[in-house]
Amino acid sequence: MLPSLEGGDVVMTSNLVEIKKNDIVVLNDASYGIVVKRITTLEDDYFKVKSDNLKTDSPVCAKSHLKKNIIGKVISVL
Repeated sequence: MLPSLEGGDVVMTSNLVEIKKNDIVVLNDASYGIVVKRITTLEDDYFKVKSDNLKTDSPVCAKSHLKKNIIGKVISVL
């Protein structure tokens, strides 16, 4: 998630806030585990994400995810 987040950053999340396009979320992906990505689209029960690091491509960004797999919205970086 460079340049928004760097390795070693600690993020605080909340699952009590509204999730919107461009929010950074922590999600549980069945293939890759816990990941942090930015939301690009939200539809009914699904959403898609992107990485802020345009130099690398992530397979997590190539598919739709279930909203129920969102662990929380990043509300603070420590």
